[in-house]
Amino acid sequence: MAPNKLSAGVVTALLFSVSVSAIEQAAAVTSESVSGAELFDYETTQLTDEVLQQLAESNSTAEYANLVSFDNGSEDSDALARRSGSCKSFPGDASWPKEMVWNIFDFLTGGALIPTIPIAAPCYKNWNNYDAGKCASIISKFPDPYFHEADPTSIAWPIFQGKTCLPINSPNGTCTLGGYPAYAVNVTNVAQVQLAVNFARNLNIRLVIKNTGHCYLGKSSGAGSLSIWMHNMKIIKYLPNYKGPGYSGPAMKVGAGVTVKELYQAAEDAGVTATGGICESVGYAGGYIQGGGHTPMSGLYGMAADNVMALEVVTADGRFVTATEDSYPDLYWALRGGGGSTYGVVTSVITCVFPKMPIVTSTWTIATGGNVTKDMYWEAVRTYFDLLIPFTDAHTYSYFWAYNRNNTNTFQMMPFFAPNYTIDQFNELVEPLYGKIRSLGIPFSPKTVQHDSFFSAYKANWGNDTVGTWISLPGNWLFPRGNWEDPAKFDLTFDAIKAHSEAGRTFGGYHQAPRNRMNVDNAVSSAFRNVISFLIGATLVPENATPAQMKNASDFLTNSVIKPWEDVAPTSEFGGSYLNEANVMQPNWQEAFYGVQYPRLLMLKKKYDPRGVFYATTAVGSEEWVVEDGDQGVQTQNGRLCRV
Repeated sequence: MAPNKLSAGVVTALLFSVSVSAIEQAAAVTSESVSGAELFDYETTQLTDEVLQQLAESNSTAEYANLVSFDNGSEDSDALARRSGSCKSFPGDASWPKEMVWNIFDFLTGGALIPTIPIAAPCYKNWNNYDAGKCASIISKFPDPYFHEADPTSIAWPIFQGKTCLPINSPNGTCTLGGYPAYAVNVTNVAQVQLAVNFARNLNIRLVIKNTGHCYLGKSSGAGSLSIWMHNMKIIKYLPNYKGPGYSGPAMKVGAGVTVKELYQAAEDAGVTATGGICESVGYAGGYIQGGGHTPMSGLYGMAADNVMALEVVTADGRFVTATEDSYPDLYWALRGGGGSTYGVVTSVITCVFPKMPIVTSTWTIATGGNVTKDMYWEAVRTYFDLLIPFTDAHTYSYFWAYNRNNTNTFQMMPFFAPNYTIDQFNELVEPLYGKIRSLGIPFSPKTVQHDSFFSAYKANWGNDTVGTWISLPGNWLFPRGNWEDPAKFDLTFDAIKAHSEAGRTFGGYHQAPRNRMNVDNAVSSAFRNVISFLIGATLVPENATPAQMKNASDFLTNSVIKPWEDVAPTSEFGGSYLNEANVMQPNWQEAFYGVQYPRLLMLKKKYDPRGVFYATTAVGSEEWVVEDGDQGVQTQNGRLCRV
């Protein structure tokens, strides 16, 4: 491509004359938005037609303006595919941008482009930065999700990167990029997001979006890609008197880089309650909201996505738009539950918030051993599951784990979570369960505490999880209320749960029923509208697993861990799976992850992204693409992205 003939002097001139003058001085300065709230400062710096016109009219930049131009829709997706070939451009291809083109793009973004160095590179000599001390520190920090969040391209689940640069002190080993992006853009304004979207689309480069890298399926990674790193868009604003389309009342405007913990702290400081998840390091406005967002407050306020009033978003054509029930209403519908990295790049969301209220939590453990037989244990556990209809009807939630180790069964409630309850009200609710456990003669000492706010209850019971492992594959299943309303179905359901544990496998889970408590219309899966129990399973993988061993583990997860649950709660009866923590090889993922909404979501994907700018594994429309990662035993992102 012609841009590689630019001299260093011309490039330096471009840095000042184009990047500074055109992007910053000619950027949009409006703070208005149809969302009902002012834009954040970083959202007022936008790529506009006027900026692009300046680039096109300048003698020094006219030749290169097309690199970052908007999509005018003059070429249909089939024609683009024929022109671009069946695959995204990949390093080493003739179509891959030359270094000078990357330099121009870097300058246009104000120096925000970061060539990827794998997070564990100091553990290997082939990157010429081997450091045994740094390597030891990396190994110790690798389970911490914040360690990966602070890196432009690292992700929480190395299996899906391809395990090509693990945190192992191996000076003579080889560390490669594998599924890590080739470059990341450290975006701090909307213009940079638009530039990245346009550059990737116009040059047929795979594009990925990373906020925290917390996705369990590796969606924020991709070999040979350009990554948009949202981490530094960390602004939260409390709007006590928000007035927007469809809602008036207290709200929070939340930047794309804000984590759940940061939102909770801001809500606490404002004297309100926000709906979010239980893992503090998850990015709120990205995949969490776009995946629906299950929450401990679901018994009162439904899914977190149900409370989103507006989203600011860069679409696949590079335009910056506001999605509300009045502005781009179909995009607004899809972005609330239709999956992340699919329709655009969200730069902020506005979510309504709720009054501060007391929360009762109760933690306890029961186990076999001593005088406690397996029959006694399972009668107690069945009593808990048997009561999920009254528990969810009472707006409560729980988080628990069940283990079977060395033929000892253990059930840990961590915690039972009851919003807007007093201790007396809570004790009355759980007496059928707690009284039954005591009557069985099982040692039982619940710790029941009343907190004055959600944040207090949250801090006392949850926090960060452990990530960075490559020795397990996760999956989950959602069981509908109908399985409890039909006694025969309940027997089959509980038998499947018990059989899972008696086979020596761990499971975690929740009771929750978000339903549609806010009476909204959005893309949240129909499975979540019917769920009453959400169970998490996994299978272990050898530390140095071969592709054959990885395939065996993946097949076991699909066929022996998840399928028995799916058999008793099929998607045709509103069973399903939570797409952000799911089995990446789920066979019927369209129905399992998206429910009855999938056909409409696919239609909107084709409308808003006809050229396939945004791809993520198991995202809407991803069945039209394949990652050619060879024989790795499980789907990774370590390969060229091609059309099917």
